Amino acid sequence: MTRFVVIASGKGGVGKTTTVINLGTALSNFGRDVIILDANISTPNMGLHLGVPSVPVTLNDVFEGRKKIKDAAYLHPSGLKVILSSISMEKYHEEHISKLKEVIDDLEGASEVVIIDAAAGLGREAKTAISVADEAIIVTTPDIPSVTDALKTIKTAEKVGTKVIGIVLTKVNNDNLEMTIKNVETILEKPVIGVIPHDNAVRKSLYLKNPVNYTHPSSAASIAYKKLASKLIGEKYVESVEEEEPLHKYILRRLGLI
Repeated sequence: MTRFVVIASGKGGVGKTTTVINLGTALSNFGRDVIILDANISTPNMGLHLGVPSVPVTLNDVFEGRKKIKDAAYLHPSGLKVILSSISMEKYHEEHISKLKEVIDDLEGASEVVIIDAAAGLGREAKTAISVADEAIIVTTPDIPSVTDALKTIKTAEKVGTKVIGIVLTKVNNDNLEMTIKNVETILEKPVIGVIPHDNAVRKSLYLKNPVNYTHPSSAASIAYKKLASKLIGEKYVESVEEEEPLHKYILRRLGLI
C-alpha cells in the first residue's frame, strides 16, 4: 500500500520544496522506494531545484490524457524518482487542478511513498494537493507570520480529512530572535518532527541543483533531513554504527547471533 504524504506551507519561501526533495532523497537512501511529485502546477520549481527545467513528459501531459502518470516518472542522478510539472505557462490550465486526485490514485502501488509538493498558501491549488494525500507535513520557519500561516494550513488539512503528522521547522538559527520549539508546538498543537538548521550547504546545493543530502551528505541540514526521514518510517537514526556499538557487535546482532 502506497503512503501519500503532502508537504505544505502557509506561505512561500520557507523551504517547502527543499524539504520535499531532501526528505525524498533521505528516504531513498534508507532503501525506500520513493516518488516526489510537483503538484505546484501554476508555479512549479522542483525541476529548477534539481537542474531539470524541462522533461519530455510532464504532469501536464498526464492531465491532458496524452500520457500515463508512470510515463512522467524520471530517475534523477541522486537516485530520486521525480514527477515534474511543466514550467511553461502555455501548458498550464486551471482545470488541471481538478484532475489531481485521479492522477494521484493511479500511483497506488507504484512506490512505497509518494511525497507531494503542494503550492504555497491556501488557494484552490494548495487545498487540492492537501486533500488528495493521506498525511500532511507542514513546513514553517520559526517566526510569528509563518507560524500563523502554518496554523491556517493545519486547519485546512483537518477540514478536508488529511492527517497532519507534524511540523518541520526550517532555517533555524537557535537564537533569541526566533520562536522556540515549545512555543511553536503550543500554538500549532502539533509536534515538531524535524528541525532543519540554517545551513549554507543548502544554498550551495541549490546552486549545484542537487539535494543537499547528495552534495553535502555530512552537513548539518543533511543530517537533520536524514533524522526526519528515519522518524517518518519509525526507525532510529544512527550516523555511524560505531556511535551505538562496536562494529563487530553490530554485525553479529544483524545476523541474529547475539
